[in-house]
Amino acid sequence: MVKMPKKEKDQETSLDAEMEDLLPMDKDLEVFGRVMEPLGKGHFRVECVDGAIRMCRVRGKLKGRRSWLKPGDIVLVSIWPFKRDRGDIVVKYDRAQVEWLIEKGYLDRSWAVMEDVF
Repeated sequence: MVKMPKKEKDQETSLDAEMEDLLPMDKDLEVFGRVMEPLGKGHFRVECVDGAIRMCRVRGKLKGRRSWLKPGDIVLVSIWPFKRDRGDIVVKYDRAQVEWLIEKGYLDRSWAVMEDVF
């Protein structure tokens, strides 16, 4: 068995620790989604894993953090408890994080990967 270099091993463990905080907390009110199209003023149409298409807004924490959303991006959606067809985009995942989610079984590769995105 080949030993993993220390630098790569440290990066892998740091990604695991980081991703534990970015997973859905409540299975009923938080789901993974894929951005379909921008609607303007921080609102996006998002296709969620449960099959629903929701209108979601970018949470204030993400607005000023230079995290641009584009069609095909994988996000974590917090569903509004009083209006199930709407939600807030809480987290945007980058490529490495999406691959980690696929490896660990949180996302299905066929759903998460679009032809023109990855």
